[in-house]
Amino acid sequence: MAEMSLRRRRAFGLIVGIPLVLALSLWALTFTPLFRAHHIRVQGATVLSPVEVRSLAGVDGSTNVVHLDDVGVVGRLEESPWIADASVHVELPDTLVLEITERRPVGVIDALGESGILASDATLLPMTAGAPSDLPAVRAALGAPSTEQRAAAATLLSALDPVVAKRVTEVLVGQDGLVALTLSSGATVNAGEAGDEASKAEVLRAVLRWATSKGLDVSSIDISAPTAPSATLSDGSTLTP
Repeated sequence: MAEMSLRRRRAFGLIVGIPLVLALSLWALTFTPLFRAHHIRVQGATVLSPVEVRSLAGVDGSTNVVHLDDVGVVGRLEESPWIADASVHVELPDTLVLEITERRPVGVIDALGESGILASDATLLPMTAGAPSDLPAVRAALGAPSTEQRAAAATLLSALDPVVAKRVTEVLVGQDGLVALTLSSGATVNAGEAGDEASKAEVLRAVLRWATSKGLDVSSIDISAPTAPSATLSDGSTLTP
């Protein structure tokens, strides 16, 4: 009986011990070079370079993908003003995927005491080599644009059709909150007070198309009341499209 009991205990020990040893061996294996990030893919980067994103994330070829602190990686990425949202995915055994959503640049601010790139959500972003070089200048009547003035400019620029936005060279926001655009043709656009930007953007696109189709030399456009836009020609006459 004692011998049978001993054999049973040994058998039980083997049943429990072998899987435990295998589990510990597999766990130890996850710390080996097999699971280092030999491949790091960056998705969603347009302005930032993949090298910049990897540096911001704090990952490199020595990073262990199994024991990755993904919360820490995301947190470091989202500390960058350029990155609105970030996530990290692991593809075993040796691949990390860093996915980011960049803030969209819409203008450039270069005033005494303040300079940077204006994002569509009015965030002021640091200058970087990968930013577009043809962004319009955003100015205030006095000094650097305030938070409210930046927001007014960013909202209107974000609403513009991309083709129209490329024709904007300057945005001026007055102390009274009135927004005016200058186009590459030299024409000015009175957008009035902030608000109803989607309608104003749609009307501006329509007026520019109308003027082009008629071969008109427009010196200024008023879209402050989008339901009643007007255009002033170079000869001083005013037309309603």
